[in-house]
Amino acid sequence: MALVNPPYPSEAAQSVFLPLGIGYLAAVLEKEGYSVDVVDCQTKKYTPQSLEEKFRSLNPDIVGVTSATVTYLPALEVLKSAKAAVPKALTLMGGPHVSVLDQQALSDSPDLDVVVRGEGEQTVLELARFVSEQGMMFGLSAIQGITYRSNNQTFSTTDRAFLPDIDNLPHPAHHHFDTNMYKLFGVNYMPIITSRGCPSACTFCLASKMCGHNFRGRSPAKVVDELEWLRDEFGAGAFAFYDDTFTYDLQRAYAICDEMQKRKINLPWDCRTRVDRVSRELLAKLKAPNCQLIHFGVESGSQEMLKLMRKGTTVELNAQAIQWAKEAGISVAVSLVIGYPTETPEMLEQTIEFLYKTKPDYVYMCEAVPYPGTELAYFIKELGLEVDANWNQYREETQIFKNTLLPLEKLEEVKKEFFDNYFSYSYFLRKKVKRDFYSQIMARAALNHRIWNNKTLRWGFKKLSKLRTPKKSKGGYSTSEQDQQT
Repeated sequence: MALVNPPYPSEAAQSVFLPLGIGYLAAVLEKEGYSVDVVDCQTKKYTPQSLEEKFRSLNPDIVGVTSATVTYLPALEVLKSAKAAVPKALTLMGGPHVSVLDQQALSDSPDLDVVVRGEGEQTVLELARFVSEQGMMFGLSAIQGITYRSNNQTFSTTDRAFLPDIDNLPHPAHHHFDTNMYKLFGVNYMPIITSRGCPSACTFCLASKMCGHNFRGRSPAKVVDELEWLRDEFGAGAFAFYDDTFTYDLQRAYAICDEMQKRKINLPWDCRTRVDRVSRELLAKLKAPNCQLIHFGVESGSQEMLKLMRKGTTVELNAQAIQWAKEAGISVAVSLVIGYPTETPEMLEQTIEFLYKTKPDYVYMCEAVPYPGTELAYFIKELGLEVDANWNQYREETQIFKNTLLPLEKLEEVKKEFFDNYFSYSYFLRKKVKRDFYSQIMARAALNHRIWNNKTLRWGFKKLSKLRTPKKSKGGYSTSEQDQQT
């Protein structure tokens, strides 16, 4: 089997992440004795012709491609190359976009045979058994969690239940990747997922549809086993906990920290969580085993917007969590969803005032993106707002729909003014002199912004960039056009 990580469209930020989803699929298949090859189109550039040659050389009986909405169209091109090279191979696609738009995906591409919906490990394993034991297009109806084409018709089987015990999953098959491609400042920055399932109901997110509402956490011992493995086998120098809500189960979070201290894992790490799932005591506990950065989904400084997004938090809780984390000595990154339907300039100004008041260490301003299947997408449809039909534009730095109350020009003006003030030279120097791993990342982001917004410096760096070898993307952080110029 060949598993493929598709490229980003050329106009998108060329972020590079170690693809954990493919790593888990490969590990599960290899554990059962199947041969797996991985093709990562984000760390190595392929033309359609060279990709065809790659597939011919591998000659897989199954080609599986993962995709988010922004990589959906490039993923269809991957399938086209696969079918041209190995026409008898069964082609699969999984990920959040096609899990929602499964019928449309099969209609869009004659090169796609099967859509894998939701969690894919058990489904892909059954498909591998199906191909190796029974032949190609017989008996697919017995496999749960797929949508497939047969005799010019499409059929959907029943949804597959979510894995009840994710402790039984093997470690991701990172041996298929050159982990040096994901280094930041010379540090192997390695991701880990310790839980699945999101009990929250945010209107702009598909996490609960992909992994369920019930929180399923791995045992603390298994979590720290993997941290040791990442450190000892792959030279990890920092960890990114990619859980949607790392501290949802408070006792489990405490126990993971205790186990990390017990085994003396003192490498820097960061995690993502909700402001209503932390306390002063918990944040001190996270700091003890060297948590250096915590990400909070603040989303807005307007209570009206938080209510509309069904965030389940308040402006006061957001401010309190940021203050507590900073008091514990943990840097704070906050993400915002701006340009949400019915948001007004006054509401956006409340968010800007909130940022100046709480002073988080880093800020992500994300445009409201109506991903298929989200309540946000349905809300925009109800409002009759004009929506961009190009899936390549479904990125957090672009506006997908026209908010008549908050035009794009106003959004861009507010964002630029804020970041011009926020990413000041004093901010850069404060982060630079701290010299810890995450402060260096923040300092680089500030420098990139200052350069990109200075015409003379930007011209100089463009000239210089022509004399230098192009840089690879900066690991787990978004790499936009301006990042690539410095």
